[in-house]
Amino acid sequence: MSSGLRELRVWQESVALAGDVIRAVRQGMRRETKTVGDSIMATGLAVAAHIADGYARTTPPEQRDAYLAARRALVRLETELAIAKQADLLPAGAFTELTARASQVAKMLGGYVVYLDRQLADPGRAPPPRPPERPALSPDSARAPS
Repeated sequence: MSSGLRELRVWQESVALAGDVIRAVRQGMRRETKTVGDSIMATGLAVAAHIADGYARTTPPEQRDAYLAARRALVRLETELAIAKQADLLPAGAFTELTARASQVAKMLGGYVVYLDRQLADPGRAPPPRPPERPALSPDSARAPS
């Protein structure tokens, strides 16, 4: 795994969110609600996976698409958590904590999408430096030593 990805704060938060979702859902999972629990856990995993995919993409449009997919997964996750809470499959405290964390990840993703939108809106302009969470490699540092 890329060490740069591990340093990406939005990825760290999304991984932590997925872990918390799995722990919270697993506690209340029963055989008759396994399908619901599995769906919620898969959606939590999808958020972090889309962020990692966006980090690995090389062009701003590809990165933007992956980050938007992560945002869509977050909306789906919040919906599934709300349904689980309404069905008494998830305690209110866990729901509040998980949705607050999901909102934090959504804000971070929003920042990345705005940054990419600015790059895409003015392609003739030299791209600004990458966000500090994703270190850029200069052409000289990417070459093998002679």
